[in-house]
Amino acid sequence: MRAAVIGTGHVGVITAAGLASLGHEVVGMDLAAERVALLERGLTPFHEPDLDELLRGGRESGRLRFTSSVSDAVRDATVVFICAGRPSDASGDRSLAAVEDAARAIARNAAPTTVLVVKSTVPPGTTGRIAQVARLERPALDLIAVSNPEFLREGRAVEDTLRPDRIVVGSDDMRAFPVLRELYAPLLPTSRLIETDPRTAELAKLSSNAFLATKISFANALARVAELTDADIDGVTEIMGADPRIGAAFLRAGMGYGGYCLPKDVTTLQRVAERRGYDFALLREAAHVNDAALAAVVEQIEEVVWNLEGKVVTLLGLAFKPGTDDVRGAPSLALGELLHRAGVHVRGSDPRAGDAARRTAPWLEVIDDPYRAADGAHCLVLCTEWPEFGCLDLQRLRQAMLQPAIVDGRNVLPAAEIMAAGFLYLGVGARAGSTPRNVVMV
Repeated sequence: MRAAVIGTGHVGVITAAGLASLGHEVVGMDLAAERVALLERGLTPFHEPDLDELLRGGRESGRLRFTSSVSDAVRDATVVFICAGRPSDASGDRSLAAVEDAARAIARNAAPTTVLVVKSTVPPGTTGRIAQVARLERPALDLIAVSNPEFLREGRAVEDTLRPDRIVVGSDDMRAFPVLRELYAPLLPTSRLIETDPRTAELAKLSSNAFLATKISFANALARVAELTDADIDGVTEIMGADPRIGAAFLRAGMGYGGYCLPKDVTTLQRVAERRGYDFALLREAAHVNDAALAAVVEQIEEVVWNLEGKVVTLLGLAFKPGTDDVRGAPSLALGELLHRAGVHVRGSDPRAGDAARRTAPWLEVIDDPYRAADGAHCLVLCTEWPEFGCLDLQRLRQAMLQPAIVDGRNVLPAAEIMAAGFLYLGVGARAGSTPRNVVMV
C-alpha cells in the first residue's frame, strides 16, 4: 500500500519508517528542507533508540523517501497521515492551525478517494472538523476521515511502533476499517485492534496521558505523607503496585511528570471538559501536585546548601526521561530555572541531551563529563535516571565536590552506598540522612 506522512517530527518519522518496515511504500513530507535533506541521507534529527537502523532499512529498501512537496507526497497515496505538531498558542491551548493547514494542502493534492488519518493528538471532534475543512477545500474529493492516535513512548517508540499493545482506529465511515486493517495487517497477529468512532478514539488518547500524569501525581502526593509519617515511599508504592488492579507503572515518586505530551494533554483534556460545562478538578489538582513536587526538590536543595544565592548546583540528567535527547517540558530545566532565579549557578550533564539543553537554556552551564560538572559543586541533583549515573565513582565525585550532598530526584540511587561514601543523601519523600528501602519482597 502507498502511504504519505505529513510532518516529520518524532511521531511522523517513526510512523513513516515503521510503515516502510511493514512493506508499504511511504513518502514522508516536511516543509523544512534541511530536515528533509537530513532524512534523505538516512540521519535522524533527534535521538530515539533503534530509529537510525529502521530509517536506514527503509531508505535502502527503496520503500521510504522524503520530500518537501505536499503534492509529491500525497499524489498516489491511498492513506495519508497527518502528524503535524501542535505548539501552544497565546492562550496556552495547543494550536490546531498546522493540522488544519495540512488538511487543506492534502485536499488540494490527494487522489480522488483518500483515507485521511489524523495521527496527531487532538481534542474530540477534530477529525470531523478536518473532514469538513477538506471537503470545503475540494468538494469533489471522496474523503474518508480517520482518527488513529499514537501511543508512543519516547525512548521506546520503535518498539511501540513495531509491537504495539493496541491499535485504535476511529471513523464514522465504515470504508475506513478494511483499509486500516490491511495497512496494519503485519502487526495484528500480536496486537489488539480496536475499532470505534473518531471522538472516542481522540478522547481515549488524551485520557490515557492524563491518567498517567494523575498516577504520577498521586505517588508524589503520597511522598509528602510518607515524609511526615516516617514511612518508606518506595515501599508504599511497591506494595501498591503489586496489586494487579493498580500496577507499578508510573507509580513512582520523583520530581514529577514532564515532556512534551503529558503536561499539554492534561491541560487540553481539562479545557475540553470546561468548554462543555464540566469542571475536571482532579486534573487541575494533578497539575498542582506536579508543580509542588518540583518545589519540594528546591526545598531539599536549600536544606542542603542553606542559602541558595551564590551556590553551585549540578543537575545530573537534562532530558525529560532516559533514552531520548528531548528536553521539552523537562523537569530538570524547570528546576534549573527556579534555582537560577534564586541566584544559583546551575550546571548540567546528560549523555544525550547536552546540545538540546544548551539551545534551550542559555543560563545553564552544560558540561558533558559528569565529574567535571561536579567540580566545586555544593549539591548534585539526579534529575533523569540514566543508567550511566547509577554507576558513577562516588569517591571521585566526593573529591570533586565542595560539599558532598546528593538529592535523588528519582529515588533510584543506592542510598546506603552513597551515605557510606560520606555523602548527605536526600530522596523524594525521605528526611535528610534517612535510609529508605524498609520493604523486602520475598
